[in-house]
Amino acid sequence: MAVDYLDADVAYLLGLIVARGELVESPFDYRIIINFPSSAIQVQGINLSLDQQTEIKLGLLDISNRLRNLLEADIDLPASSQEGDYALTVHFRRRNLAWRNLRMLLGEATDYRSFQVPSLLAASALELIKEFVRGFADVAGNVRFANRYTDGRNRVRLDVLNYIENWQLPVQLCQLLQDQLDIPVQLITWGHPNLGRDFREHQLNIFAVPFLKVGFSFRHKQLVLEELAKEDLQKYPQASYNPCPGQRRVRDPKPDDPREHDQQRLPQLLLHKHFNAYWEICRALGCPKRPKPPELPLLDSVDET
Repeated sequence: MAVDYLDADVAYLLGLIVARGELVESPFDYRIIINFPSSAIQVQGINLSLDQQTEIKLGLLDISNRLRNLLEADIDLPASSQEGDYALTVHFRRRNLAWRNLRMLLGEATDYRSFQVPSLLAASALELIKEFVRGFADVAGNVRFANRYTDGRNRVRLDVLNYIENWQLPVQLCQLLQDQLDIPVQLITWGHPNLGRDFREHQLNIFAVPFLKVGFSFRHKQLVLEELAKEDLQKYPQASYNPCPGQRRVRDPKPDDPREHDQQRLPQLLLHKHFNAYWEICRALGCPKRPKPPELPLLDSVDET
């Protein structure tokens, strides 16, 4: 495996790692630890009946086998914690080429608190980008009926935990989805105090129908996604799924908040700045998207829920 080698299996593994992974390195001990939070692997459909615990275990076994074939390393099958989370651990006996390749692709970062989308991925084939997003969604994507938008359409949410080093990751994921895969992102719900969410996790909101293009490797998550998408296709046959235009009207100006100046939680790009809408944060973090001027007066605000 050449350093900077990237194929579908490597792209999928990168998605898992960027979502909730850690690289632990010490003499004679090299490990990848991937945490699967219960909030993301538990699903909620409409009428679908599933043995979720069995489905989760079978899905994790499939993922373990896929990684074992890729890495030729020892893998601990995940065991559930008291909170219902699972941790998958890959053990390397030495700093082999597979380990070095991952370190090369991920840069200096060693855990999900600071990972970014690997730069090599943005210029890769669409199938590799899709595998990366699917890996991320398997770990950090939640699909449930409770995610539906105010108009009734169902959504998938991709969660990015809120750390000062990874605020640009949601924008990078959004660009992969919208610009590369042509999957509209409705909006990003930022964990920012101006938007009334303190410093909770960031959420990329994607309607179920367009997210079918990526889907999940976990069978039970995929079945629920298909059920929710089928309902939307029946109830809203004329619905349009448009990407975020990069700017909308500001519906309700937000009050100032002293946490706008929190140097422990906010990166320099956001520090000491006030925001009234989600897209203003996206723009400050590097989103290049801009609506065409004639369209701007027609763009309504989106309910950021």
